[in-house]
Amino acid sequence: MKTQAKVVIVGGGAVGVSTLYHLAKAGVTDTLLIEKNELTSGSTWHAAGNIPTYANSWGGMRAGNYAWRLYKDLADEVDYPITYRHTRAFWPAHTPERMDLFRHLVGISKGLGYDMAMLTPSEMDGLHPYFSSGDSVIGGILDPYEGDVDPSQLTQALAKGARDLGAQIARFTQVTDIQRRPSGEWEVVTDKGNVTCDIVINAGGYYGRQVGEMVGQKLPVVTLEHQYLVTEALPELEANPENFPLVRDPDIMYYLRRERNGLLLGSYGHEGRPAWLDGMPDCFANQLYPDSVDDIAEILEAALEHVPLLGEAGVSRFVNGPIPYSPDGAPLCGPAFGLPNFYHACCFPVGITHSAAAAKTLTEWITEGETEWDMSMWDPRRFGEEWATFDYTVKRSSELYEHQYAIPYPHRLWKSGRPLQQTPLYDKLKEKGAQFGQVAGWERAFWFETDTIKNDGKLSYHHECWHDAVQAECEGVRDSVGVMDHGGFTRYEVEGPDATDFLNKVFCGAMPSVGRVKLSYMLTPKGKIWSEATIARLADNKYLLCGPTLADLRDHDWMSKFLPDSGVTLKRGSDFDAALMVMGPKSRDVLQPLTSDDLSKEAAPWMSVREITIAGAPVIALRVSYVGELGWELHMCSDDLVTVYDAIMEQGADKGMVEFGSYALNAMRIEKGYHGWGSDFGIEYTAFDAGLDRFVSKRKESFIGRDAFLTQAEQPKDYHFTAFILDGHGADALSSDPICRDGKPVGYVSSGGTGFRIGKRVALGYLTEAANPGDGYQLEILGVPVNATVATLPFYDPENDRLRG
Repeated sequence: MKTQAKVVIVGGGAVGVSTLYHLAKAGVTDTLLIEKNELTSGSTWHAAGNIPTYANSWGGMRAGNYAWRLYKDLADEVDYPITYRHTRAFWPAHTPERMDLFRHLVGISKGLGYDMAMLTPSEMDGLHPYFSSGDSVIGGILDPYEGDVDPSQLTQALAKGARDLGAQIARFTQVTDIQRRPSGEWEVVTDKGNVTCDIVINAGGYYGRQVGEMVGQKLPVVTLEHQYLVTEALPELEANPENFPLVRDPDIMYYLRRERNGLLLGSYGHEGRPAWLDGMPDCFANQLYPDSVDDIAEILEAALEHVPLLGEAGVSRFVNGPIPYSPDGAPLCGPAFGLPNFYHACCFPVGITHSAAAAKTLTEWITEGETEWDMSMWDPRRFGEEWATFDYTVKRSSELYEHQYAIPYPHRLWKSGRPLQQTPLYDKLKEKGAQFGQVAGWERAFWFETDTIKNDGKLSYHHECWHDAVQAECEGVRDSVGVMDHGGFTRYEVEGPDATDFLNKVFCGAMPSVGRVKLSYMLTPKGKIWSEATIARLADNKYLLCGPTLADLRDHDWMSKFLPDSGVTLKRGSDFDAALMVMGPKSRDVLQPLTSDDLSKEAAPWMSVREITIAGAPVIALRVSYVGELGWELHMCSDDLVTVYDAIMEQGADKGMVEFGSYALNAMRIEKGYHGWGSDFGIEYTAFDAGLDRFVSKRKESFIGRDAFLTQAEQPKDYHFTAFILDGHGADALSSDPICRDGKPVGYVSSGGTGFRIGKRVALGYLTEAANPGDGYQLEILGVPVNATVATLPFYDPENDRLRG
C-alpha cells in the first residue's frame, strides 16, 4: 500500500469506487481507496440496483439521468461485463392528488428535455404482461429511462476502470484514525500503515458517521432497515425472457421488477426501523438483519390485486439490509465544514443511482473548485451539530422512511424531533396560534391561526387553509404594521483594520459607507453566484453581515478560504442573536415612542443602520425590508427579545398590528421580485443571467470572479430572469414548472405564489430567450397551461415609494 497520495478515499462501496473512477478519468490518478473488507461489502452488495430517473426535483432527475447514461456504456468503456438492463418503469396513481404530482413531474421533465409522460390505466396494462390496473388505478406516469444493474458488478467495473488508469485500491485495510498535520496535509492511519495525502473523502456509507468522528465531526447519519424479497423462478417468466417495466406503486408502497426468472418486490410500507442505536458493530460486511416477514405481508397482499402472478410464486429469499438516512433523506456530499480538503460522501439512501452524480460532483470540487450543478441540497454543511443530533436524526429519518412514497406537498411540515431550537418568544407565539415550521433546526412561525381559520392539517397542491390567514397577514402589513420573530438569522461579524479590503475581495459590490447597508453577492472564480449577504457597516472597521439561514456553515467556509493571516477577524454568529421584523406604513409610529433616537426619514433613511435603544434594550436597527414596506430589522440579544416584543405589541395595539410568518414573508418578497437563495439564484447562474449584474461594482479592480464577470459581459446570456403575472385564479406555480411558448418549453419557474397585496398569482423564473413586458407565455401548472404575461419588476410598489417612506 502506498504511503503518499494526492487523494485518499475511505470506503469501497459504489460511491467511493465511482469517485475513484471519476477522478481517474479527470486525470487525478495519484489516489488510494481504502476499504476495510471487500469492495461492495456494505450497503452496495445487497442493494436492489434500480436506477430511477423519476424524482421530485431538477437535481434528482439530473442525477438519475447521469447515472443510467454512464452505466449503459460502462462495460464497453472499461472492458468488464456488467448486467445492466433498460426496462423503463411506470408509477400507478390511485388518487387525484397523486395525479397532480405526476403532472407536475412531467412538467419538470419537460423543462429538462426529458421524456416522462402521463399514462392511462389501459396503457400501463399494455406495457406490462402481468400487471392489471383494476378499478382503483386512475392513471400513472412513465419513466422511460429506468433500468437496473447488478451493484457488485457495477462497482467492480468502476474499480477496474480506475485501476487501469493508475488508481490504487487497498482492501481488507482498516482506517483507525485521521489526523491533520501542521503542514495542512492529512494523515490517514490504518492497521497496515499510514498514508499522507492532500485530500480525504469520507465515503464510509452507513459508517460515515464513525469516519466523521475521526476528524471531530458528528454527522447526522442513522442506519435503518430496508427489506425486499425475491421469489422463486416462475414458469411464465422462464417461458418469456422479455424485459417488462418496473412497477412502483407509491400509494400501495411497493416496487416490483423482474429478477432473472423471478420477481423482486420491495416496500416502504412499515415504520422506520433504526438499527444500532447503542453503537455500530465493528464489521457488518456482507451481513443482513433478520427477515421481517410481517412488514411485507400486507403490502404483498395489496400488490397481488394488480400483479396476480405474485400469488403463484414462492419466496426464495428475503433481503433485509442497512440503508443510511439523514434528517432530510438526502445524501451528505461535499466539503466538510471547517476542514480544508476534507469531503463527505456518505449517507446515500439511493446509492447505486446517486453514486454517479456524487462522483461527478466531488471530482469537480477537487479539480475545479466548484461544481457544474447546484448541489446545495446535498451539501453536508446544511446541518449544524448543535441541532442535528443523533437522537433527532433517528426520529426524523424514521418519519421520512415512512413517508418515502408520500406526496411531497410543498407545505408539508415534518413533526418528529421538534422543537429543537426556539427563540424566547416561542411559547407566546404558540399561544397566539402560531403554526410553526422548522428552518435549520429553528422553530419559526409560518402562519397564524385566527378565530375563524384553523389548521385542518389537509395538504394540497390547490387551496390550503393557511392561504386565507396569510392573505390577512399580508394585507395587515400593507395597510398598517406587522411584526415577525425571525429566529435563526445567519450573522457574521467582520472586524479589523483590513476588514474592508477583505470584504471587497470576497464580495462583488463596493462596501457601504459607515451607517449604511448594502446587499451584495459572492461570486465564484467562474463568475457564478455563490451567495448573498446584507452588509451593515457599523464603524470604519466593523461590519455585521446577515445571510441565508441554510447557508450559514457553507458561507462561513467560503469566506474563510480568503481570510488573510492577520488584520481581520471573521466571527460566525453575534451577541445580537435575535431579530424582529417590524414592517408596514405605521412601523415608525410604533417604534418612535419606544426610543429616544430619531427614526425620521431624514435621520433613518432607507438602507441605513444605527445602534439604538428600544424599550431600554440595545438594538442594531437596519432600515431594510424584505417585504417592500417601510420597516426595520431589529437585531438584539435574546435576553431582550421578550421585553422589546412586548413593548412593540403594546404600542401597536391601536394601530392595526398583525403578526406575520414565513409564508407571508415569502409571498411579499416574491411580489417585490427579490431573489431567494436556493430558488432564484445559485451557482448555476451568472450575475447577468439572474439580473443581478447591477450589484457588481464596475470600479473595483479586484474581487473573486471579476475576470469571469468581465468576460461574461461581452457574451450573450444563457438565461434571462423574468417575472410573470398569471391569468385567473387557481393553484400557484411551483418551482421547476415549465414556461412554454407555443407549447415548446423555453424556461422554468424558480419561485411562484400568490401576491396577496396585489390580488394576483405571480411567478419568477428563467427563460432561454429574451422577453419584453407584455409578451405572452404559458406556465404549465399541474399539467394545465396557464396564460401568463411578462411583467416589469417589482410587481408591488414599482417605484419603491413605500420602502423609502
